[in-house]
Amino acid sequence: MRRIPRVIGCCSLALLLAGQVAAEEVSSDEANPSDLWTLYEQAQKQDPRILSAQAAAKRAEHQEREALGRLLPQLSADSRLTRTNYVSGAYETYYNGERYSVSMSQVIYDSPTWQAYQRSRALSDQYTEQGEHDIQGAVADLIQRYFAVLGAQDNLELIQAEKRSVERNLERINSLYERQLAPITDKLEVEARLDRLRSDEIEAQNNIWVSREALAEVIGRPVYEKLERLVAQPKLKDTFDLKSYEYWRDLALGANPLILSKQASVDAQRAARKEAFGGHMPSVNLQLSSQKTNIGSENAPSTPNESSVAALNIRIPIYSGGSTSARSDAAYESMMIARHELESARRQVFKEVRTAYMNASSALAKVQASQVALQSATKAREAAEKSFTYGINNAVDVLDRASEQYSAERDLLEAQYSFLLSYVVLKRWSGSLEDGDLQQINTLLDNHTVKYAAVGTAG
Repeated sequence: MRRIPRVIGCCSLALLLAGQVAAEEVSSDEANPSDLWTLYEQAQKQDPRILSAQAAAKRAEHQEREALGRLLPQLSADSRLTRTNYVSGAYETYYNGERYSVSMSQVIYDSPTWQAYQRSRALSDQYTEQGEHDIQGAVADLIQRYFAVLGAQDNLELIQAEKRSVERNLERINSLYERQLAPITDKLEVEARLDRLRSDEIEAQNNIWVSREALAEVIGRPVYEKLERLVAQPKLKDTFDLKSYEYWRDLALGANPLILSKQASVDAQRAARKEAFGGHMPSVNLQLSSQKTNIGSENAPSTPNESSVAALNIRIPIYSGGSTSARSDAAYESMMIARHELESARRQVFKEVRTAYMNASSALAKVQASQVALQSATKAREAAEKSFTYGINNAVDVLDRASEQYSAERDLLEAQYSFLLSYVVLKRWSGSLEDGDLQQINTLLDNHTVKYAAVGTAG
């Protein structure tokens, strides 16, 4: 029984130490927030999509080298050591046999082998460009998930700020209601609004964790630390140049990795068709060989002899049952499929570029409009508070104006995020999304805390 207090004391000490460690970790996260560039560097090493694309490109390079090897000299050596019991009539003997040979062959003309190498080169280009397309898509997705976390945090803070405002007004209305200076309808309506905000707060908190889990999926670790946020008044129009739609369209036509990948696929299928048609063509190979042996015909013992041979092998296909022609026709249809996929990719890229350009232009205009709307909403809320002081407006009118102000602040933040994401999508589909673009966006982030003041009728 005396051991029980001691065990409890040890457990309490362990819990205390664990709490201190957890507190130190939390404080460390707060002191060292992550920014977009930091998470991007981590995603480069952890995102399966990026790693898979890089591995596919390397695999294509190895396959290209394999095809090239078939065009280079093929050298082989062979040795054979035997112990033979040779019986011929009444003659029987045992002897040790030796045979050594070395041979080299070189392709002089072989159309299928050459076209197979050309096809592997095109496939290497295809996988390289497809990998670049996948990597840029993963980068754009990372940025989208990062700003999704920021947007969820903004939404929660705006809801909490509005909730504080409603709570202050509810206290004032309860005081007025007790003195019979406010109607019951105002009190009930403010209480209902507060209950709704509490429900919205729970949902907003859940959205933060959901968005953080989405970010953790590409980073490969839990993202609990604080994230750097967008500066208060980012100069988006001065920082980013939208140029014109024609500029981005022409850039995408020559630089979009998806289009380049599909073009390489067409080249690969064209080479595959020539490879299949090459089955009709003759092939010429040079072969050099040298042999030394003491093994004769039918394993009979022989005096040691040496031989060297130089051969020019010419193979002329005559008839293969129609399989060569069928293979060539099938390769032609595969080439046509690749051409149609190329045209489909071009149309998709042009659609995405136009959509991203229009969204970016619209978001930039919405940012300017939201700034004006926020100023107007702020003035309207201030006017409503003064009117309430003089008894012109009731508390619900003040809360409506305050809610409109928070809504305007939310619209401004959403417009800023929308522009940045649309600009990233535009860069991605034009094939020009680079590390410098992330660094440029990262300069608009810093470590700060936004506190929205609680608006109250008490002034």
